[in-house]
Amino acid sequence: MDIVIMIVLMATAFCAWRGLSRRVVMTLWVLGLVAMLGLFKYHVTSPLHLNF
Repeated sequence: MDIVIMIVLMATAFCAWRGLSRRVVMTLWVLGLVAMLGLFKYHVTSPLHLNF
């Protein structure tokens, strides 16, 4: 999932650099943000399953 987020962010930067429409850049950025927040929520709420 980390790789997918990095690819989306790289595509966002590339689209902004190439001067594509603001709608495309913002859509990709929001998609990356939602994916990042989803991954963060998964890591924060997942149990650790530690046995001592």
